[in-house]
Amino acid sequence: MAERDLADRLDETVALIIARGDATAALRDPELAPLARLAADLRHYPDPEFKARLRAQLERRTTMTTTLTTAAVREGFTTVTPYIRVRDARLFDFLAQVFDARETFSGRGEGGGMHREIRIGDSMVMIGEGAEGGGVMPIRPMAFHVFVNDVDATFKRAIAAGATSLGEPADRPYGERAGFVADPVGNHWYIATPLGPDSVASALRTVTPFLHAQGSAEYCEFLQRALGAVEEARHDEGGKLRYARLRVGDGKIELGEGAPMPGSFLLYVEYPDAVYQQAVDAGAKAVMEPTDQPYGRIGGVEDALGNQWFFSRPATASS
Repeated sequence: MAERDLADRLDETVALIIARGDATAALRDPELAPLARLAADLRHYPDPEFKARLRAQLERRTTMTTTLTTAAVREGFTTVTPYIRVRDARLFDFLAQVFDARETFSGRGEGGGMHREIRIGDSMVMIGEGAEGGGVMPIRPMAFHVFVNDVDATFKRAIAAGATSLGEPADRPYGERAGFVADPVGNHWYIATPLGPDSVASALRTVTPFLHAQGSAEYCEFLQRALGAVEEARHDEGGKLRYARLRVGDGKIELGEGAPMPGSFLLYVEYPDAVYQQAVDAGAKAVMEPTDQPYGRIGGVEDALGNQWFFSRPATASS
């Protein structure tokens, strides 16, 4: 359905909610439901100016979805691809041994470092290898949720390949059997096998970046403002957000309360300049103004937690 149709449906739904009408039909619309729930949660605010801002913000988010279309995504990728910076090939070797990672592309950049693109199951991960120099991406560990057929066997392979245990495999109350490791260069891997329909596995690909934040509710709101992220699932406990699953374009991110492990991400989008400006307006710091490169147009920002978001339209995508 056309994006303008979605904007029209959203406008009608917000009007119904503000007027306290029956907007339940919106919950049966998969595109509209997340925005309708947000509007319904905030409908009790009495300030007319706030209600006007609510409508404007929701409509702006709808407009932002047009910049996150899959038309700009390279074949085999999703909108969100984690980019892990490391010093050498140890990470790739580890991922090949433990998760049967396959290299789909590699090449050396102008600075002599190695760029790798690897596939794990149905997911893509980028790795940059080389000494930390003048580039904008720092070397630092990230965290990932990864689904496998046999968590116990995979956990053992990880330990044999040099990982450190962060928690032995066990049946978890959130619908999966999971064990946790830190790989030889410090990345965290939350290895899991689904136990049944309560697992989030059905909503995720093989590998999903897992962000941690102290003040995760506020950070979740930032991601919605900055990236046009849509909240698909949420678990609150003790008045705090403990877990959220967010969709950006057709990519997914998980978020939990905890000490930040900031990383870098490449987002394939139709209009990098628009998303870049949206992120800056939401409070992110510019680290690379959008420019044309041989591989496409790209610009990047860094948020308050240190996560870096690079927005790119590949050179092969239609302009």
